Amino acid sequence: MAEEGNIKEKKWQTVLKFLAAYLVAAWTFLQFVDWALVRYNISPYWVDMLLWVFIGIIPSLAIYLYNKERINQKILKLREKIIFPLNGLVVALVLFFGFGNSDLGSTTKKVSFKDDLGELKTETITKEEFRVGIPIFNFQQIIKDSTSIWLGNTINKLLELDLKQDKNVSPESSYTENTIDKIRSSSVFNKYYVDGEYKIENGIYTITPIVHNSKNGKEIAKKTFSGTDFFSLIDEISVYIKDNIGIVEEMRDRYIDLSIKEMTTSSMKALEAWAKRNYDEAVKVDSSFTLAYFHNAKQRNRYSHGELEEKYLIDKAYELKNNLPIQSQFEILMYKHIIYNRWKDAEELINYQLEIEPNNEDYNRLLDMIFSETKNIKGFYDHALKRFSTSKNEDNARSYFMSLILNEKYDEAVNLIKTYELLSPNTEEVQRVKAYSYLVGGKLDEAKRIYKKMKLNWPKESIYQTTVDDYIEFHQNNTVTFNTNAYNGTYRAISSEQQVTYFNNNNSYYIQYKNQLLNKAIPYKNNILLALDAGWISGAKHVFERDSLGSLFRVKVDQFNHRGSITLYYYSETEEIINAYKTFQSHNFESLEGIFTNLIKKHPEHWFLKDGLRHINYRKQLGSKKLKDQYKKIIGNYSNRKFWVENEKLYYKRDNLPKVEIFPISENRYISLSNFTTHYGFELTSDNKTASFSWSYDVGKKEWIKAENSTNYLLKD
Repeated sequence: MAEEGNIKEKKWQTVLKFLAAYLVAAWTFLQFVDWALVRYNISPYWVDMLLWVFIGIIPSLAIYLYNKERINQKILKLREKIIFPLNGLVVALVLFFGFGNSDLGSTTKKVSFKDDLGELKTETITKEEFRVGIPIFNFQQIIKDSTSIWLGNTINKLLELDLKQDKNVSPESSYTENTIDKIRSSSVFNKYYVDGEYKIENGIYTITPIVHNSKNGKEIAKKTFSGTDFFSLIDEISVYIKDNIGIVEEMRDRYIDLSIKEMTTSSMKALEAWAKRNYDEAVKVDSSFTLAYFHNAKQRNRYSHGELEEKYLIDKAYELKNNLPIQSQFEILMYKHIIYNRWKDAEELINYQLEIEPNNEDYNRLLDMIFSETKNIKGFYDHALKRFSTSKNEDNARSYFMSLILNEKYDEAVNLIKTYELLSPNTEEVQRVKAYSYLVGGKLDEAKRIYKKMKLNWPKESIYQTTVDDYIEFHQNNTVTFNTNAYNGTYRAISSEQQVTYFNNNNSYYIQYKNQLLNKAIPYKNNILLALDAGWISGAKHVFERDSLGSLFRVKVDQFNHRGSITLYYYSETEEIINAYKTFQSHNFESLEGIFTNLIKKHPEHWFLKDGLRHINYRKQLGSKKLKDQYKKIIGNYSNRKFWVENEKLYYKRDNLPKVEIFPISENRYISLSNFTTHYGFELTSDNKTASFSWSYDVGKKEWIKAENSTNYLLKD
């Protein structure tokens, strides 16, 4: 018996030696495969699959090594006839369920596109599935200093901008203070996240980036970078981050790596202005700051601040685009198409960008905006469904949810929210969205129950709950018939160039602000619509008003959010009015006197039409030469306010405000078509200096109020 025990022990020792050699050989082979996959751009999933195979067959290998003399003679016992195929089946199932949907081919793909000259180009990029997601959170100050606190949420944005050049990485900057929130927002879709700290002493910048495990927040890598050149430190930190998230040099060499100074600015003062979204100041300091022009154009376009300014800014960004990566250059061209209303060209470029970054939030929002502008509700839904089916991340879920609401698929929207409710049943936002789903779907009892619970648990969010409460109570006690066809049309803001269009599709009603996403309207009363944010953080009540002729002439919009509420007015804009103002802008005034006279009769409450007619008549009365002489008297700089003539047209621009063309209605008073509520006035002071000031229209009192305070009453330089 002792001899038999010794034989078994020796056999097991031999088995262990072979297994040890096998593991060493397997590990060496995996290292070679890993290198080869990177070298030849092949899916890294093969390494994981081979690892599972090598580990998975160990039970069968151990049995074979222990009984190899017998098995080599093809003598197998029943247990081996069962274990060997069962082991193989288990390994196959693990591989199927673990890697069945994984891309096992090349990590790169070729995308074709037309450049801005119309020439067909081809670019090789890393597929999004194989990029390393890396949230980058704001950096904390080591030494509290209010003058440099803006850097905390600028370092992460610059790192995102720098890292985006490398298509092996998917960076995203975010602002979050505590570790729990960082883990919560990054752990589902990412392996790592980055934050850090910084200080400035005696002109020396010291920045310490920290790479964390996204699942538990544990530090993986930490290093301090110091120097007098802030921008060079950002470049160094970008490389350091890539080194510590597995982006080896061979992978990095596939893409151009421009310095952050080249892409932005070399001026810290300009950078600070850009970081604080004071884009006009940024380009004052650095007139070649491409991104300041571009971000200014994007912001102004979204809220329709002024077409002239939007075109100037995007043209300037386009002119200076060559200091940016190719992808950023195409993004500028994409927005140029949008600002110039070239929707087909914009959609083509957006789809190209989405081939490179399918889950890019900005690009997807822009494509949704195009669907909104063209009232393509089905296209909105199809695109959102495709995104969500491909990648079930938070942003895609939000878009898919709204597409369900817009397409009246309310039950599916509720079921989608219930999925997330299982993961976070007591999360405030989930409950807000669920309540909204019931509200817009007409299930008022369910909505009322959830809103009541929300008021108890999150009272701060109840700042405009009375609007929702009133709506529910009114609809539970009254039958509302909203004539959807009666209110269709476009209305224009009186203090900007923003337009809002109301339209119906079957029995549903929609609200679409120019350059913004479509919103589902909730009929409140026979002349009132509600539009609520799905997350219940903002909303608006749209009240349609009629004039003395019984015609709809404007919409009073009460907008509310957690900060309070404001009232805006939008006046009806018929095709006749739109065409009249287009002719006005083109300076073809000969036929306009009669047109504006008739428009005033049809629209007695459109007071700004009278201003248009005043200019037409004043221009006719004054004549071309006297008009030029009048312009000469006022052009010049008035502190941060500037008036000038360009191609015989008079323009006005003030810091942080859009460039607008202005038109005289008298010797010392001017109007613009961008803001109907402002007049521009001039007068001579007692010491014979020219002063510039403004008049503001009070819609409620229907009167003009002269602004003469120190910020509005400015003397000519």
